Amino acid sequence: MFSVLLLAVPALSAIGQAPVRAQMLAGLAIDGIRCDVSEGAVQHIHTHLQLFDRGRAAGVPEQIGIPAGAGCLYWVHTHSNDGIIHIEAPVARTFNLGQFFDIWDTSLSRMQADGVRARRGGTLRVTVNGRLWTRDPRSIPLRDHEEIVIQNGPPYVSGHRADWSKL
Repeated sequence: MFSVLLLAVPALSAIGQAPVRAQMLAGLAIDGIRCDVSEGAVQHIHTHLQLFDRGRAAGVPEQIGIPAGAGCLYWVHTHSNDGIIHIEAPVARTFNLGQFFDIWDTSLSRMQADGVRARRGGTLRVTVNGRLWTRDPRSIPLRDHEEIVIQNGPPYVSGHRADWSKL
């Protein structure tokens, strides 16, 4: 019986990671955000997210929230790897950065944003439109044409502004 329990532990940890990925592949709602066959028309905004790991761009992948083969896209998603988060929803409401990271299926906290990790005992530096954000980064509202930069360091960089004329 003891050996059976040891074999079950890795399976339990794998199961713990499966639900969000499985939800996305099946096109099920994540954090109340649906995956619909077309983009919503009630709310259409864009936010720019940049991640830096000790001064080097860490990148935000393309196609977050657009699961391959599911035939749908989440109201909060990316099209390309330029860091532009598209919010195209059939409802008017405030979405937050935590919801985007949940759809991305990666970590976001004061100590970690995807693969960008703060030094031991430290926190990440988070700015919104150049102003320091001191609260939980998951609660950052996604607003039109805002610039969000998350980084560890040093060095710290200011990032670059999005070219909103392309949208």
